[in-house]
Amino acid sequence: MVKNHYLAKSIHDASWGTFRNFVEYKCRKYGKIFFPVPPHGTSQTCLCGANVPKDLSVRVHRCPACGLVMPRDLVSAILIERRGLEMLAA
Repeated sequence: MVKNHYLAKSIHDASWGTFRNFVEYKCRKYGKIFFPVPPHGTSQTCLCGANVPKDLSVRVHRCPACGLVMPRDLVSAILIERRGLEMLAA
């Protein structure tokens, strides 16, 4: 079904929504804290705070400001974790 380009975005959006609902349910069931963290801009931002624009095809993050070289997804995950911890502390 995802190969149908008319429905692909809707199917993927529904899949992520279902996954989010499942994780939220499991957190509540086991007494854990769940809150969504906005991931916007994390793939274009360095851990030092510098803006590092890149295409989606670029998989390695290279920051000209601080010299950090790390997989793009790992940098995004660290930034999302930081945002979540900041939200939790507030």
